[in-house]
Amino acid sequence: MDVRGLDKRFLEKQEQQLTERIRQLQPDALDRFEDITGNRSIHSFHAMLGSNNNVYVDSVRTAFLDPKDFISQWLKGLTERVQSQAEQGRLKPEYYGRVGREYFLMCALKDDLLTEYLFLFLTRNFYRNFKERVRNKPDENLWSVWFGSGNLVWGLLISPEMRSDEWVNDKSEMRRADFNYWTVRHVMQSGLIDPESDEPVKFDSPKQFSQFYRSILKRVSNSQYEKGIADRYLTYLRKSSTPYEEPFLIPELRFAGKEKKHKYRLDYVVLNPYTMSKTGFEISPASTHMKVDRIRNVTKSEMNDVLRDDWAKEMKKRNEYFSKFGINTITFTDEDLSDLDHCFSVIEKYLAERRRDFPRVEKSLQDARAAFAEIML
Repeated sequence: MDVRGLDKRFLEKQEQQLTERIRQLQPDALDRFEDITGNRSIHSFHAMLGSNNNVYVDSVRTAFLDPKDFISQWLKGLTERVQSQAEQGRLKPEYYGRVGREYFLMCALKDDLLTEYLFLFLTRNFYRNFKERVRNKPDENLWSVWFGSGNLVWGLLISPEMRSDEWVNDKSEMRRADFNYWTVRHVMQSGLIDPESDEPVKFDSPKQFSQFYRSILKRVSNSQYEKGIADRYLTYLRKSSTPYEEPFLIPELRFAGKEKKHKYRLDYVVLNPYTMSKTGFEISPASTHMKVDRIRNVTKSEMNDVLRDDWAKEMKKRNEYFSKFGINTITFTDEDLSDLDHCFSVIEKYLAERRRDFPRVEKSLQDARAAFAEIML
């Protein structure tokens, strides 16, 4: 089940049903909590279950597919912490005069009723923090994306704010953003940044965004191939049943941000918020990428040196984009560009990707119990 499109009423109903089941189990669960800890406080019980969520999983950077994904990764994080504490001799029935959280959870996961209660509790937490749990989080160096050629530079920030005549992200507002990053909706809600303006350029509809893409972003390019890709992207958006949620096909992604003197640009880039894949596309006909200016009075060795230097520069560019941003690069050569529809079909694959495999909670629970059993021998 893909939970990203769930509406508010469904989330409220899920939380209500989970709370009802938790209350049914609560008296027996609290008895067993008291048996392990000697404490019967419901507040202490729930603190044991939920206060380390951000320790066992990386909630800041991880987007969870559904409650099972959240629980599975939570179990893996708990297991690693238990193993670490055991190695340090810190995993004891009592630590500083009370039962430690990890020791209690290790015991709880051996008990079917407490395991069910814990999973219900974590599932409810997932739905209560739904947006924060499912939204993909980008690497910090992609919180601001700058693109365009020459002086025609545009920026896409998550929560843009002008400070001291400089566009920056307002970090306090970033977690409240209710869009998937790098999508058409992101562009429309945050707007595109003109470094010389104190107001973002915003769009009221996908149609308005498409007009900007066609009239401004497409026309900047001198390449017939880049313009052809832009046209096909606009057709792709027009046919989409959810154009707001489609990734923004970024033209001329700049390596050095908005600086006028920049090292490199990638012709097109897809930053997919649903899979977190980052893919660049280089349109590389030999006429522009392997061009030798003059042949006369040039030896074969000298020509090979020029071609070797051009090749080294091209490879360094790709390596640096991967090293800094995690962007892999696909190249379209003359042979590829003879069929531009096929080239765009390759790009479309990365635009349309949406899912990754769901982990199995049962497997994570089995692994956790096996690890705990070894520790308690």
